Amino acid sequence: MTRFCTNCGRPIADNGSFCTNCGAPAPYGQPTYSQPAPPPPPQPQYQQPQYQQPYMGEKPKNYMVWAILATLFCCLPLGIWSIVCANKVNKAWEQGDYAGAQEASRKARTWVIISIILGLVVGVASYFSGALENYQNYIR
Repeated sequence: MTRFCTNCGRPIADNGSFCTNCGAPAPYGQPTYSQPAPPPPPQPQYQQPQYQQPYMGEKPKNYMVWAILATLFCCLPLGIWSIVCANKVNKAWEQGDYAGAQEASRKARTWVIISIILGLVVGVASYFSGALENYQNYIR
């Protein structure tokens, strides 16, 4: 007849007075015929606090120089908006918002490109309108 340890649930020899596994004293009295005790419930795991991992990449470009040049030489309103977006890159990076800094960099680049293209289109259109006017004056 088999007895089981009340501490770890392992079988104990009939003539044994201690558990060979954990060293607990064997239960007295009649042998128990029940199943071994279930294992103790698992201890809750310590959960580390959720925080943003440091970004290991490079700081995204802010396109500030291009934004200023586009403002001065191409299109003032769109250039100003590109300067605002370029400034947001630095602020987001300093606050640890790396995704926000990358998004602001992308927006700054986009607005610089739009400003330059619009400035070129207006410049070319004004050149050709002036050339057309000169041609008309030449014909008369």
